[in-house]
Amino acid sequence: MESYKSFWAKKQITNGNFEWMPLYIHLSDTQKVSSLLWEHWLSDSQKNIVINSIDNGDESIAKNLVMFLGACHDLGKATPAFQIKKGFANSDDLDKILKEKLEQVGFFGIASTSLPSMNKSHHSMASEYILYKYGVKADIASIVGAHHGKPVDNFTTIKNQIAYESNYYQEEKSTNPIYQKWEQIQKYFFSWALNLSGFESIDDLPEINQVGQVILTGLLIMADWIASNTKYFPLFSIYDEIDCNLDQRVEIGFTNWFKTEVWQADYKFDYKENFKKRFGFYPNKHQEIFVETILNTKDAGIYIFEAPMGMGKTEAALYGVELLAQKKGSSGMFFALPTQATTNGIFPRVEKWLRDIVDDFEDDLGLRLVHGKAYLNEDFQRLAKNINPDANYDDHPSVVVNEWFSGKKSAILDDFVVGTIDQFLLLSLKQKHLFLRHLGFSKKVVVIDEVHAYDAYMNQYLYQALRWMGAYNVPVIILSATLPAEKREELIKEYLIGKGIKARKQKHDRQIAIDTYPLITYNDGSIIKYEDKFEKSSTKKIHVIKEDEDNIIKLIKSLYKQGGNIGVIVNTVKKAQNLAKEVEEVFRSDSFELIHSRFIDTHRIKKEEVLLQKIGKKANRPDRKIYIGTQVIEQSLDIDFDVMITELAPIDLILQRAGRLQRHNIIRNKYYKNPTLYVIGTSEKLEFDEGSSFVYSSYLLARSQYFLPNEIIIPDDLSKLVQKVYSDCDIKLDKKLNSVYKNFKNEHFRLIECQKEKAKVFRIGNPDTDFLEDEGETIIGWLNNSNEVNTEEAAFAQVRDTKETIEVIALQENKHGIGLFGNDDDIYEKIDDSHIAKLIAANTLKLPQILTKDYNLNQTINFLEKYNLKYLLKFQDSAWLKGSLGIIFNKDGFFEIGDYILRYSNKYGLSYERKGDSDKL
Repeated sequence: MESYKSFWAKKQITNGNFEWMPLYIHLSDTQKVSSLLWEHWLSDSQKNIVINSIDNGDESIAKNLVMFLGACHDLGKATPAFQIKKGFANSDDLDKILKEKLEQVGFFGIASTSLPSMNKSHHSMASEYILYKYGVKADIASIVGAHHGKPVDNFTTIKNQIAYESNYYQEEKSTNPIYQKWEQIQKYFFSWALNLSGFESIDDLPEINQVGQVILTGLLIMADWIASNTKYFPLFSIYDEIDCNLDQRVEIGFTNWFKTEVWQADYKFDYKENFKKRFGFYPNKHQEIFVETILNTKDAGIYIFEAPMGMGKTEAALYGVELLAQKKGSSGMFFALPTQATTNGIFPRVEKWLRDIVDDFEDDLGLRLVHGKAYLNEDFQRLAKNINPDANYDDHPSVVVNEWFSGKKSAILDDFVVGTIDQFLLLSLKQKHLFLRHLGFSKKVVVIDEVHAYDAYMNQYLYQALRWMGAYNVPVIILSATLPAEKREELIKEYLIGKGIKARKQKHDRQIAIDTYPLITYNDGSIIKYEDKFEKSSTKKIHVIKEDEDNIIKLIKSLYKQGGNIGVIVNTVKKAQNLAKEVEEVFRSDSFELIHSRFIDTHRIKKEEVLLQKIGKKANRPDRKIYIGTQVIEQSLDIDFDVMITELAPIDLILQRAGRLQRHNIIRNKYYKNPTLYVIGTSEKLEFDEGSSFVYSSYLLARSQYFLPNEIIIPDDLSKLVQKVYSDCDIKLDKKLNSVYKNFKNEHFRLIECQKEKAKVFRIGNPDTDFLEDEGETIIGWLNNSNEVNTEEAAFAQVRDTKETIEVIALQENKHGIGLFGNDDDIYEKIDDSHIAKLIAANTLKLPQILTKDYNLNQTINFLEKYNLKYLLKFQDSAWLKGSLGIIFNKDGFFEIGDYILRYSNKYGLSYERKGDSDKL
């Protein structure tokens, strides 16, 4: 028997049966899967990234390199340190049998070998070290070393492996026959990998720059995961003679894994007719100009489309995705929005668009919703339930959900993905398996909606992610109602820097006024261009009245008397709750709706649905109603108020809120013939509400107040006002107020600098397209000091600079036992029913941040863990609830935790008070 067949790569016990995967078969599987992924999964754009990242730019060499990496990635398993490794929860008998196999082919003494430092040579690092010893350069060797998700922090770590010779050769002395035996088998596997992949010697291996290394590391991890999945590549009985056709094995395994062909967008000569086919209507003038701008771009890259709310930017972007995919050879899309709610809102529209594409493409395409609560989204769940993973869709191509992409680290690899912006920002966060995220995004067209919603800290991750998109030549579409000119230019600049075009070489084809609007800003190669030849659209004049906050009930009372649908948006949950209580005292309890972020998720979703039913497009509007809410109202809900009251906020958010004021062309109460926006919270002394100053910068509040006019013309004034507030021009104040204002300004920019510096700590470096001989970087150290967060939520908090929050499942005592709020059934006893468990899992609620401060976070977590072990132990037996924490409010809606009493009501949501102050509840 050939000795190379005696080495194991994987082992397990299944139902008492001893099973193993020989190393040579796993390497062959991975090599062949890598080749098939190149041919059938990578987009043309991704292949071009790799081809352009190697020194000779030859496609066949690029593919050979991909196969070589798959063939040698586990070379480090052909070492005594790995071969004597105990299996996880495996029988000693299985380990003994595998060692005996090695003894039988001449690796004497391995059964009794003990290596005191075997944990110093993880097999991925060992693979890299062996390649280094053979003379393979660090650019390629580091890819192999990183195939478990993280490269070494510095090259010295690899060199220092020389101190652990026995981990590699069982003995320390190179003259020892056993040492030489291990040396021979490693060289055998290495030579086999070279020859199988079309290379005659090490000298034939190409050089590859850092950008290509990142993509190939992601591809290697993906290939290894597929080849390691026993559903597709089963293990063998330890007792059976292995006699299988390796080519046929991979063909069967890969075919079972493979669900969708690479999407190739077709060029449509009559885009207007095709647009109508996609969306059911012809493009409006704004959409036409956006589409034609893309069509007329020779070297497309990034597009920033600023236009008023309701102008159809979403449809323009979706059609733009098709055009850019055709131009660039991309084979998918990522559509990013700021919140889970806005993401859920756009998902059905994307699905409808994709179904029409599938009809043209005549093959399946994968669609996935990616955010923390995607598993609760009914549209996505319906899509997933309707898919039989083993069905043949050749006759009826469809939008499908490939279950292999359901993991948190693999989800972004799917064809079409709709998700929160965090998924895109995480491209810049140093984290294990980041290579997979880069691989997933590198094949797509990226759309980022509502980009105005991101703060200075998030922008640092956004800018760096854009640099990498530029390096990959990934097309990006950014949508916004309006942006500060400085931010608009920064977005373009960062993308072009990623493409290798330094700031000084970036040229503008012409100059425009900074408040030009609507506007498309884009690049054509290194040239930054603008499209501003839009027809003047109809305008809406909004009267702005500054109102004393102390008079708000009096104002609401006078408006309510006239009838109509009155919107009131304030900046904090507590203020919204208090205002709602005052309104209830003055009017009937059914006079208002309250919506904010501190409702149970299912309740908040229902409240949004109620809003859409009452004041959405084509809704059956009530004669009079008051709607009180926080920022959740301003984000993407297509609702329409007859009159609006808003608390002072940064000007772009005031304008965003005003977009919900008389949004639709409908018949209204004559009293509201002229749209009116009342603004509360202004202060001539610049003494702003403490809650507003905590949420927003006092500097921006002061500037927004200063430039807030008595009337706003929409859309004409949108950009003008934003540019004024976010420019660096001074404002005229008296000496005393100027001193206060300057303090606001200094604090504002100090905080921004702090945010920038803080973001740099865990942010990856810039893409490097130089080769080693030109002092180019490798991926060694790429994730140095990476932030090892354990949960997706913690990673999201990292890129948003938010305090850690705790989410619980909210239940309530009732006369029959424990149930959901507003339900008398004892559903806790029915938790074994997956439908009931899923229903419970949907009722999540974020605890107030007062319980998750640095000084009491651990105390809160410890309390909840002990509480759940005592009262909600059944959670741990449910696939839907395992790992979740829950709390049970009493019949009156109260729950005590730490020094606080929580109260939940369907009307007001969650509130809290310190013990002793509970009479305020």
